[in-house]
Amino acid sequence: MKQLATTVLLVATLAIGSATAGAVFDRPCPTDIEAKLYFNVDAYLGKWYELQRYESEFELNYDCIQVRYGLNEDGSVSVSNSGYNLFNSSTTNALGRAVLSFPDEEILQGKLNVSFFGAPNDRSNYWVLETDYETYSLVWSCEPLEDERSEESFWLLSRTPTLTTDRDDLFRIQSIIRRYIDRRQIRFTQQLDSRCPEF
Repeated sequence: MKQLATTVLLVATLAIGSATAGAVFDRPCPTDIEAKLYFNVDAYLGKWYELQRYESEFELNYDCIQVRYGLNEDGSVSVSNSGYNLFNSSTTNALGRAVLSFPDEEILQGKLNVSFFGAPNDRSNYWVLETDYETYSLVWSCEPLEDERSEESFWLLSRTPTLTTDRDDLFRIQSIIRRYIDRRQIRFTQQLDSRCPEF
């Protein structure tokens, strides 16, 4: 299929990365959020499809969002976020870099610093709350704002364009969402439209 898409490069994260535009809450960042323990970076690498998110200005009107994680020579993780706008047939790609937030911990947590386009890589802004590495991943981030407010980001990722139907997996996913995520803020990402390209 011939793709009639123009490429738009955002000077910000497309789907995963710094939490500079997400859902705004009239409260500070929660302090009871628990990231995944014994996190395995190598198992997390590869391609993921975004299925749900908190809407942000950087993803506004974008669907078909995919992210690829790879290993750089220096041990950091390469990040490539791509998306397709079903309204105007434009594509976007954001390239970034991720490192473990606390690499010297005896028990590694799923907390990473993600930055794009050479921005400083000094904030723990990508927390993997739960993943089985082969099927799904739930990711959260929070940025404090003035006046005791906060801006949160949330993504449900899948190794395939559709969510798993495994009951145990669905139970774990819904348990995390019920515990930490405001369902009223969730936006479902279209992955099954025939126009969605493979990035």
